Amino acid sequence: MTNAYGTKEFYAEQFADLIADVQHDSPEFSDNLIAGFLLALDDWRQYHVKQILELDRVEFKATDNLKQFKND
Repeated sequence: MTNAYGTKEFYAEQFADLIADVQHDSPEFSDNLIAGFLLALDDWRQYHVKQILELDRVEFKATDNLKQFKND
């Protein structure tokens, strides 16, 4: 049975799938699991930083255009 999205039970299922990859005879899998998690955090952070920069650019452009419209 699948738990409802966003619940702690849902995330427990997701983490259980990842934890299943931890192997005592292949510690590099565990290391890569952690490294992959950190990489995903960094990728998402970079994406959101770029989104903020684009929103700032659009806001500046909109404000500039509104000022010109107001002066006409």
